[in-house]
Amino acid sequence: MSAVTSPRRWWSGIRPAHVDALVAVALVIDLIVESAVGVGIPHRIVTAVFAVLCAAPVAVRRRWPTVAVLCTTGACLLQDPFRGQLFNLPSGSVVLALMLCSYGAGAWLELRRSAFAFVAAAALLVADQLIETYGTDVAGGNLGGLGLLMLLFTAPWVAGRFINERDRRADAFSSLAAHVATERADRERAAVAQERLTIGRELQDIIAHSVSVMVVQAGGARRMLHDEPERARESILNVERTGREALAEMRRLLGLLRKDDDPQALTPQPGLAQLPELTAMLQNEGLTCDLRTDGKPIELTPGIDLVSYRVIETALEQAAASRCRHASTAVRYQRRQLELEVRGDRELPYRSEDLRSVSERVALYGGELEVLDAEPSQFAVRCQLPLESSPSP
Repeated sequence: MSAVTSPRRWWSGIRPAHVDALVAVALVIDLIVESAVGVGIPHRIVTAVFAVLCAAPVAVRRRWPTVAVLCTTGACLLQDPFRGQLFNLPSGSVVLALMLCSYGAGAWLELRRSAFAFVAAAALLVADQLIETYGTDVAGGNLGGLGLLMLLFTAPWVAGRFINERDRRADAFSSLAAHVATERADRERAAVAQERLTIGRELQDIIAHSVSVMVVQAGGARRMLHDEPERARESILNVERTGREALAEMRRLLGLLRKDDDPQALTPQPGLAQLPELTAMLQNEGLTCDLRTDGKPIELTPGIDLVSYRVIETALEQAAASRCRHASTAVRYQRRQLELEVRGDRELPYRSEDLRSVSERVALYGGELEVLDAEPSQFAVRCQLPLESSPSP
């Protein structure tokens, strides 16, 4: 059953910095329009200029929180000598810009820098309100308004510090959980390694016992071969049965040792007969492969059959990793050798860890593996394996 995935939301690709930029543009436009058409604004151009300087830092409040909050409050203070009227605009959008930048200083700075930015910005804001209240001939503030403004400026900073602390604790818990998971995984690996050592010792005992029994029974069969052929036959059958049981047990235990490394550890070793399954699996990854057999197939030794499969498997997997779309595989049975050739429609980079390991396996059987000079943007791998005097697997 396939997992159910949540539908992708249209807003999931929008970056927060882009949202800040859009908010800054909206605030700038709003303040400029209010400066132009607002009632009781004697210095409209000056107010519009400082409106831009006050609202624009909202766009960079995530990247430079300290700069943003100081620039916003600094613009409020610098407007006073030029008779700006930011706090007399009808909508009060300038307060929204101050709140956004105050939140940024609380949420995205470490405590010391955050406190410095907040105190410095609050001092600029208090100075601006005091100047508007007592230092100009244009009414722009009062002590009651100053208290409300400081409350609106402080509350976002406190909320930002709360969010910062919550995120910091969440990161700490995530790191702790990851550390605990790593330690648990290490303990599990250590337990598995210890269990594998135990299984190895048990396997050694089983093989030693079985071989001892086989040697004793074979010796008895040899002595009874002429005088008691029926008992000798029974002993030989016991040797065969004991050997089969020992091999089955060894296969089972070795498969248990390898099950974490190879999901198919308990399955028979593959050969050229499994190439159609290999190509079908790779086709799901986007690689289409054509198989061709030349000559009359002959029965190969298990070792030659396995190494032939590994050569083709490695070449095709590298082709799929290199994003090849089409490949062809040829298996040629000749009189004294088996020739394998894999070609693809894309250049195959030489990967030492893959090709070198399989070439060493080929060399054990007296064969050769080479990467041929194919046409531009294509690859070709050829392998030749002798069919005579092949070592046993």
